[in-house]
Amino acid sequence: MDIEELEVIDFLKSTLPLDSATSLQLASLVKEIQIGYRKRKHILTLKPDFLYLVRKGAVLIEDENEQLFSILGERQWFGYSAQLVLYSHSCQEDTLFYKIPKKLFFELFSEQSNVHHFFIDAGLESSIKVQNIAKQNSLLDNSVLSMSRANDAYTIDSSTSIRDVAQLMSSKNVTSVVVTDDNVLKGIVTDRAFCTKVAATGLDITSPVSDIMTTNPISIAHYKSGVEAMLLMANSHIRHLPIVKNNQVVGVITAADLLRKQSHNVVFLINEVLVSETVEDLKKISEQVPLLLQHSFESNMDEHDITYSISSVGRSINQQLLKQAEALLGPAPVAYAWVVAGSLARSEQIAHTDQDNLLILADEYDEKLHGEYFSKLTNYVSDGLNECGYVYCPGEVMATNPKWRQRISVWRSYFNSWISSPDPKALMYASIFFDLKCIYGSSELLDNLLPSVLRKTKKNTIFQTHMAHNAEHYTPPLGFFRNFIVDRHGADKKTLDLKRKGVVPIVDFARVYALSQGVRAINTQDRLRELMDVSALSSSGANDLIEAYKFINLVRIEHQSRQIKNGQSIDNFVPTKEISSLDQKHLKDAFDIVSNMQSAMSSQYQTSIL
Repeated sequence: MDIEELEVIDFLKSTLPLDSATSLQLASLVKEIQIGYRKRKHILTLKPDFLYLVRKGAVLIEDENEQLFSILGERQWFGYSAQLVLYSHSCQEDTLFYKIPKKLFFELFSEQSNVHHFFIDAGLESSIKVQNIAKQNSLLDNSVLSMSRANDAYTIDSSTSIRDVAQLMSSKNVTSVVVTDDNVLKGIVTDRAFCTKVAATGLDITSPVSDIMTTNPISIAHYKSGVEAMLLMANSHIRHLPIVKNNQVVGVITAADLLRKQSHNVVFLINEVLVSETVEDLKKISEQVPLLLQHSFESNMDEHDITYSISSVGRSINQQLLKQAEALLGPAPVAYAWVVAGSLARSEQIAHTDQDNLLILADEYDEKLHGEYFSKLTNYVSDGLNECGYVYCPGEVMATNPKWRQRISVWRSYFNSWISSPDPKALMYASIFFDLKCIYGSSELLDNLLPSVLRKTKKNTIFQTHMAHNAEHYTPPLGFFRNFIVDRHGADKKTLDLKRKGVVPIVDFARVYALSQGVRAINTQDRLRELMDVSALSSSGANDLIEAYKFINLVRIEHQSRQIKNGQSIDNFVPTKEISSLDQKHLKDAFDIVSNMQSAMSSQYQTSIL
């Protein structure tokens, strides 16, 4: 065997999925390999009997509409899919490639399932974009709309009599009806109302149903998950949730619907939190959070449901600490809103992390009169969170810091300053304080603050450009030829930081677009869906990015689940050796999507001028 053949074998050995092939198999393969070389812009003619592998250069693939489908670099395959063979393949630069007879290839590796799976899966789902075709109903399958009973959104006018409503519910065998005026949700009537408000009080059944309806009921968006609905019901002590799409009621989901579908582990933990009386009690519960993550992953729970569940437990612990503090100190002297930031606000936590929180106080707040109370309250909560594994924020973004414990008028001036003068420190604060959620106290304080803030971010194009430029700080760990750019962490020389270089670029991207469009949603996937609804992002672009986000995060969750199972400390550095060859391929596809969307963001917001 000559030196050139040995070099080809070494190359194949370092190429997925041939990393597990034997030297004998590769030697047989090399004898039949044909070498091709084409100049830049040459259009390739693919033969169906061959697999193709890029040795050097790059191959550009365009679909039937001449839209960019993919760019392949070194060690990437093409020609394996009947569908993709029909697409246009051209050399983006001078390209050296190998032609390998398919028949021989699959005969040599007939006993190696990982090789077959790689190409079978690649052929049907060669990228996250193609996966979307096969999985286009996956969001629906996990949504509250799909879990509610068919045709159960019966709507009535508020003037309808109680008798007519009872007859409707009986004939349709439903436990609730929705009250609307001009298609706007006004109330809900459940079977319980007939016991507590009609039978128990002797109310005239010819009275309008508005006399017994629950006004302004809590509702849930159609794309939300069953876990979110379950937790919302548990925390609000209700059994029916109207489902809303484009401000119109399209269904109702009940506790009975969820009982058939969902695990109760997270609800059990939250119920335990709600009856806890001491920090020590909460600490014991918080120690079960890693096990909740592990169990949820091993139960094949959806990535979004896992992060929502973990975040819900974290928020409940915050809330219970505040109740304990108020029981110890007495009622608050002025209204306040306890607001969390970051991943906890976005419902994207997957493990204990540092705490990010702040306090918005009513303008009646007087430091001399009320300062001591709120200092003690915030210290009690922050110390309790630290005991529960939510460690002190190293940057002191906590309500214990007087800077982040201010009247609403001061907070308004903070935001105005950050938006009008987006210097590096302002942008750092913006990446934290534009993802906020009030979880205790007077939520109207935050609600009164945010609309004016979003109006300013929507108008200020200079701020948008700076935010977009700041969002380019973290990029996917992928080289020009789709090789992973790895980090060294601990004993592992080759790891991928799937938080900073995987999840964060998507989170930052969604935030930039949300602020520029005045979108109120803060969860990353919700932001992307709402941006799609207002046509700020294309349907394909938003869905691709959602699937990329979910896949990257799921690999991260799997890594942490494995660490929990092995009794190791939890981190976000995933050794490449842990990731299967197929998942490595899909990760690269996901990173490609993120890189393309970042490039589009850079162009749209003209970040090159900074």
